Amino acid sequence: MGKVCLDVTNISPGKGGAGGGIATYARNLLLGLDEILKKSEYSDLEFLAIGHSGFLGDLKLSRIQKVLKDVNNQSLFARNFWLHFSLPQFLRKNKISVLHRVIPELPFFKASKYVMTLHDFMFDFYLENPELKKYLGTFNHLKFLFLRFLMRSGVSNHDYILVPSTAISLEASNRFPNKKLAIKVTKLATNTGGEVGEISDKGDLEISIGYVAGFYPHKGHKVAIKLMKNLQQSERGKNVKLYLRGSKVYQNYYKEVVDLIEREGLSDKVFMEGFDPKISIQEIYGKYTATLLLSRYEGFGLPVLESQSFSKPVICSDIQVFRENLNTSAIYLSSNPTKEEIEELLNKLYDREFLDQLVEKGNENTSQYSWAKTCQETLEVYLKLL
Repeated sequence: MGKVCLDVTNISPGKGGAGGGIATYARNLLLGLDEILKKSEYSDLEFLAIGHSGFLGDLKLSRIQKVLKDVNNQSLFARNFWLHFSLPQFLRKNKISVLHRVIPELPFFKASKYVMTLHDFMFDFYLENPELKKYLGTFNHLKFLFLRFLMRSGVSNHDYILVPSTAISLEASNRFPNKKLAIKVTKLATNTGGEVGEISDKGDLEISIGYVAGFYPHKGHKVAIKLMKNLQQSERGKNVKLYLRGSKVYQNYYKEVVDLIEREGLSDKVFMEGFDPKISIQEIYGKYTATLLLSRYEGFGLPVLESQSFSKPVICSDIQVFRENLNTSAIYLSSNPTKEEIEELLNKLYDREFLDQLVEKGNENTSQYSWAKTCQETLEVYLKLL
C-alpha cells in the first residue's frame, strides 16, 4: 500500500534536541504503532523509523524497521541540512509515501506527504510575553525566532497536523486564520500509573504538596511560592509544605525561585528536591498528599494526568487546556487567589472524604486516555494520505 517514515532524529539523548515530553510521545507512539501493525489487516504497510542510536537502539520494534541516523541537533546548520536536504533525498531514495515528524519542522521541499506534530505554541508564548522573553538571552532569543520560523514554514507545507488538545487546535486556527489547516487532535496518555498506597497521611503535622515541573519561567513556581506565603496567614496553612522537583532548565529563573523562597522566609516550608537516581516515580508521588501545577501555558499538561494515574489529587491553574483534560477532576486556582479561595483550598485539603472523591474522579479521568487510542488515531491519518 505504501511506506510511512517516522523521523525522530530530533531526539538525541544527552546531546540536546527535543524535550522529555516529546521523547515520551515519540517512544509511546513507536511502540504503540508497532503493536497495531502486527494485525493482519495492516500486513501490506511498511514502516520505517529513523533516529539516533541512543533513542531507537533500545526500543523493541518488530514491524517498524529502524534506520539509525545521528544528527547533531545542537548545530543549527547540521539540523537544517538534514531537514531540508538529506531527509528529502532519503524519502525519495526509499520511496516514502508519508513522512511524520514528531516536532513541527518540515522540509521546505516536497518529497512525500507530510505530517507533523504541533505540541504547542511555546515559542510564540515566550516571544510575545516580555516577562518570559527576558530569560532567554540573546542566543535563545534568536533560536526561538528561528524555530518559530520553521514551525510556521511547516504549517505552510503540511498535509496533516497532529495536536494534543482542542485548545491547541483552536489556537492554531486563531494564529493562522487565512490558512486551510488539516488538523487532528490526538490526545496524549500516561502509562506510568501504579499502586502508591493511600494519600500520604501525616495527621495534622503536615500536608505535603508536590510540584513536579522543570524550572521553566512559564511553569508558575513563583506563583506557588506566593500561594505558600498566603497560606501562612492561616494556622491550618502553616502545616502545608511544598516540595519542588524538576530539572534546572533556566538557571537564572531557578536562582530567582531559590532567592524568593529565602526572601519570603519560607525555607522551612518550601523545599528543593534534588535528583535521586535511586528513587522510583512511585516513591516520588507516594509521599505527597496532593500535587500542584500552576502553569501559565501548556499544550497538554501530561504531569497532571501522571499525578492522577498515581491516585493523587491535583491542584492546578485555571487554564483552558487543564479544564479540557481534567474537567471536574481537579481543584482549580486563579493566578491571584483571594483570601476566600485560600480558605476554600484549605477546607478541601483537610477534607479526607473530598480528597478521596477527587482521587476517584482522577482515576476515572485518566482511564479515558490511552496510548493505544492515540496510536490508532495517528495511523488513521497516515491511511488517509496513502
